[in-house]
Amino acid sequence: MIKMRTKLFIFIMVLVLLLNGVGGYLYYSSQKSMEQYNLLLQRFFLLNKISQNTEDAYQELQSYFVDHSPKLFETYQESHHELLDNQERLILINHDNNHLMLTNYRHMINSFINECAMAIHAFREGNINLYSEHLAESGKIAGFIKDTTLALINSELTDYQRFYHTMNQKNRYFEYMGISIFITTLLFCTLFTIWFSGGMSRPIRRLEAAAKDIAKGKFDGDDVVVETRDEFRFLTDTFNHMKNNTQRLVEEIKEKSELDRLLKEMELKSLQNQMNPHFLFNTLNVVSKTAYLEGADKTSELIAATAALFRHNLGNLDEPVMLSKEVKIIKDYFFILATRFGDRLVLEMDVAPDCLDHYVPGMILQPIVENAFIHGIEPYEGQGKIELVIRQMAGRLLIDIADNGVGMSKQTIDRIYKKENQSDRPNNKSHSTGLGLNNVIRRLDLFYKENNLLNIHSNGKKGTRIILSLPLSERRKMSHV
Repeated sequence: MIKMRTKLFIFIMVLVLLLNGVGGYLYYSSQKSMEQYNLLLQRFFLLNKISQNTEDAYQELQSYFVDHSPKLFETYQESHHELLDNQERLILINHDNNHLMLTNYRHMINSFINECAMAIHAFREGNINLYSEHLAESGKIAGFIKDTTLALINSELTDYQRFYHTMNQKNRYFEYMGISIFITTLLFCTLFTIWFSGGMSRPIRRLEAAAKDIAKGKFDGDDVVVETRDEFRFLTDTFNHMKNNTQRLVEEIKEKSELDRLLKEMELKSLQNQMNPHFLFNTLNVVSKTAYLEGADKTSELIAATAALFRHNLGNLDEPVMLSKEVKIIKDYFFILATRFGDRLVLEMDVAPDCLDHYVPGMILQPIVENAFIHGIEPYEGQGKIELVIRQMAGRLLIDIADNGVGMSKQTIDRIYKKENQSDRPNNKSHSTGLGLNNVIRRLDLFYKENNLLNIHSNGKKGTRIILSLPLSERRKMSHV
């Protein structure tokens, strides 16, 4: 899937690279032209400077011979050194067309400097004729230097004419290229805008039409189809999936409403035939007291334990209870079992006292112990034993329930974790409470808003251990358990 952001990014990057490439090329060409232009100007300035230095040196030397001023001689020396420096720079304007002329030009400058030096030497020795002769010769050479300078400048002007002609051609080329790039960019942006906006508007119009049909209650229309491979493809696929699911849900709701109507009629008839559970609980208490008064203490204790278990089962499962109450129900339940099975069943309890004041969801221990007895101990031929250990560790409440029964297969454990065990249905008659492990797991998840609070360990042959790791809580309210 090519996202719309990726398309825009590619388009912008291509446009930026194109414009930067053209801009870089224009900048490079203009820099090269400016360098050539500056080089020509430097040549003109250098030749003119050499001619000016020669003239200045000759005039200053004449003035020195007339006035004998040391300051004039220093000025001559400055012009002399500047002329030598500029002579060294003549290599910058040397090329094949002026090589011979430039060589003669250097020789003339050397000759002028030598004549001036000999004139100064003769002047200081007092040889008037000799220094006058050298001074006149240096004047002639200065004139030759000036004439040669003009010839070299004329040669440079010829090169400048060719450079100027080339610059005009480049300017026209840049003008045409700029117009072409502007038209190409405008056309490219227009085509991309039409293509991109069309790719957005077409799916939106189709989704709009489909949404209007759904708003009218028409869920059986054709699915929306788009040709692009971007977010609109995902959006339309999701829309089509949502529309089809909604259609199925509407049909299921219609069927379920009819089924609910039938079930309510059946429940009403069933409720009419049920005995009031509180009447039964009160009756058990009366029987227990009667047995106690008649001296049947064992029978009284058994009926009292049954009544306590029955009363706990009638409690509101939406309310948490103290762990001590859950432990007492285990004792009452085991007392009933011990009355029935005698020494064949043993219960060992190790409960830390500091754990009893914490609150837990109601009816979580008794279903586990009952499950251990029904599915682990009853099929076991030897003496059955159930262990209950409760401790605090690392800020959590650890409840360990183990039996030495026939064990539990891996398939059964997987079904319990996946909530597929059919024995957990509320109408299951094998449990005294109608609650099984799946019910306990679901209520723990809802109460603590955590998963994997109950773990089952068994080798599938003998013994099963169920460990609850619950957050410590002095008081927790359950919304739906």
